[in-house]
Amino acid sequence: TEVRDGQIVVARVADEVTVKRFEKLTSPRYCRLMPENPNHEPILVDMEQGDFAIEGVSVGILRLSS
Repeated sequence: TEVRDGQIVVARVADEVTVKRFEKLTSPRYCRLMPENPNHEPILVDMEQGDFAIEGVSVGILRLSS
């Protein structure tokens, strides 16, 4: 399954796993992983390096109210 621009993904970058919004860039080699939290920085990824993988794509978000 190909990831579409704007989808929320579970991505592995090196030894870390993160949940971010996938953003395609003009170069097909690069993407940006955008946080929903403005206190975190985006991650620029070279998709041709072996230390990057999309582990999953979000199909929904469940929010519980207290």
